[in-house]
Amino acid sequence: MNPASALIERPLLLSVQANVEAAHEHDFNAWYYHHVPALLEIPGYRWGRRYQAVLGETKYLALYEIEDASFLESLIGAEVEGRHPTANAEFAKFEQLQGLSDVAINIYQQLSGSHLGNPFLNDDLPLSAVMVDCVVPEKEAEFNAWYDNSHVPNLVQIPGYASGARFQLIEHPALEWLGMGPKYLALYEFDSLDCLDSLADPDNMRQEAKDELARWLDYGVPLVDNMSWNVYRPIAKHWRLDD
Repeated sequence: MNPASALIERPLLLSVQANVEAAHEHDFNAWYYHHVPALLEIPGYRWGRRYQAVLGETKYLALYEIEDASFLESLIGAEVEGRHPTANAEFAKFEQLQGLSDVAINIYQQLSGSHLGNPFLNDDLPLSAVMVDCVVPEKEAEFNAWYDNSHVPNLVQIPGYASGARFQLIEHPALEWLGMGPKYLALYEFDSLDCLDSLADPDNMRQEAKDELARWLDYGVPLVDNMSWNVYRPIAKHWRLDD
């Protein structure tokens, strides 16, 4: 089996980000309370988690684990006829929601770091989400090696970080309609929100965090575009009942 095939057979991470106008926020959250459990009745989903931003421009994040790529067409494929009936019903309800903006749906495969659920995303911890595109193709392999083998490992050794993992968009014909991006996602769990200043505030960061930020600014930033960074607190979690 080649490495690419092995990667595609691993669990996938569905990420849904959105902002919602204040006047419609109560209805949005009330709908989501039932939405995630409904999705978990569909074969292929393992769990779902929701987060609300404490820092950044995108207020809401939902994450779902998908067993593997064989379920993509029935869960979120472009062809309505190929989707599970519950998936179609939830899509229809989503389209009726008002006040939404900046909706982004991405499906990622894991590249490095703590594996999904072992122990990553098992606990109710704050989450830092960094998304980027690498815009220097001839440097992309080098960039990935640095990110996976240096940047993430250096960060998770700093007190306050609980875990770290890195992901890349999966290429699949069923997903072309989504217009996914950015290409890369890094997720880090913090021990608590009390760690935020020491890990993310340039004026109050631990020295180790300042050193790694300096390396990111010197090496990483010149190679990337479409970068976003949000820090979220967990607000809900659900598991498939047969688990």
